[in-house]
Amino acid sequence: MKGRDLLWRYTLKALPKIYNMPCQQCGEDETSEHIFFNCKAHIKNTQEIFNYTLTKCGHTTHTWNVKILNHLQIALVANLIAIIFEKIWHKRNKLIHDEKEIIIHRQQVIRELIKTQRAAWDRTQAVINKTLRIKSKQRPEEQNKLDSLISLKLLQFSRQWNSPLHAIELPKHLKKYNNSLSTFSK
Repeated sequence: MKGRDLLWRYTLKALPKIYNMPCQQCGEDETSEHIFFNCKAHIKNTQEIFNYTLTKCGHTTHTWNVKILNHLQIALVANLIAIIFEKIWHKRNKLIHDEKEIIIHRQQVIRELIKTQRAAWDRTQAVINKTLRIKSKQRPEEQNKLDSLISLKLLQFSRQWNSPLHAIELPKHLKKYNNSLSTFSK
């Protein structure tokens, strides 16, 4: 199950799990909150990975608890949380179904986050390239509006995704729209 689906199911209290079963990792009662936020088998490692990655991304650190779900408005942070949820769920299921203990590694989480960021950039570029094709067929006043739209798309991506961890290189043909996007690498 993907991280976003897990977040969604968590908030709906609809995770596929056996009720009244003890946690296979620590023996405590297994609730949804316990699985992701309270299990002593992974909480210290999860906290370290979460804060290390947030720091590398230029964000402030937070305590790994249910309150982090209040930080889903920034795409990069929301996807980091979703990736960690997915890793925790995979770790739990490996132990339950395969009786294998696995460790969540920081580099795995970072690789997934960079992959997700690149996918978001590819989607943003596709929208911008489509806008550029439309722009070439418009009158000058419409072209100015589309230029503003392109600048806005770049700004939105920059605010939501770009970080010191992995800065996206802005292609040459888009640099003229980069007048106020200081977080893009130049």
